[in-house]
Amino acid sequence: MMYLENLVTFDKHCQVMIYLWISYMGARGPKPVSRNLLEEDTRSWASFLYTLRDGQPGHMQRVKWGPLQKSGPERRTKLRAGSGNIVLPANASYRTPVPLGPPILIHVSDAARKLPAQMKAEEEWIISRPTMPAPALWELLKRAGSATDVRRASKGIRRWETNELRGVGIYLPGTPPLRFSDALDQYAESLLMGKELPTFAKTDRPTSDDKRIELISKVLAGARLGLAPITVAKRLSHWRFGRDWAEKPLREFVDCSKQEFATRSNGGKVNVVARRT
Repeated sequence: MMYLENLVTFDKHCQVMIYLWISYMGARGPKPVSRNLLEEDTRSWASFLYTLRDGQPGHMQRVKWGPLQKSGPERRTKLRAGSGNIVLPANASYRTPVPLGPPILIHVSDAARKLPAQMKAEEEWIISRPTMPAPALWELLKRAGSATDVRRASKGIRRWETNELRGVGIYLPGTPPLRFSDALDQYAESLLMGKELPTFAKTDRPTSDDKRIELISKVLAGARLGLAPITVAKRLSHWRFGRDWAEKPLREFVDCSKQEFATRSNGGKVNVVARRT
């Protein structure tokens, strides 16, 4: 807030007008934004773009299914699922699995690409197909030189979202719901401005593409929250997100499960112990 005492060089009429303008408009400057919210959106973008470029591994696991249960009359029932939760509607039927062995990692590969989109297995197996990448779409996006180029890439990305993600992980966090592909259309100009920043990697070093994903993620997250690309780049200058964000925890879970089943086996029988992963 500026005070009239600071405007001694103006006549009284100008002082009043400027005072009223500043009082109404408020202080100028970067929009105040929660850093946690900014990092959450940036993390979501980085996860999405890494998956677009590299895919995500899947897994399969032999299980024993429990008896059929009902979720109850409540509108929504929250159930534990690994380290997170799933929500079921009222009176939904479900069964919970008990693992009979450690999960088997299914890596992203040419062989995995030939797997059907809807995988069927014997009743005692759970199979999660790998998410196959679309590196050509990532190349199209990062090389876009105009809003038209960005929207052309986002059109292909929307098809990839539908075919590969199948409704899971296609929306940014928060409300109102906004698909990643739609956000690319909406913030195309901000993305192009971000690519002009001096911190946007322009070399072909092995780590340069990871840096490009990180910067574009920051810029797009900032655009949704009303921040200019240069502002969000400065605020998150030390923020990093590894390319192995998806495979590393799954690989650690597999190794931990193998160790658990090996050490808890007794006379050929496996004692399964519930574990938070």
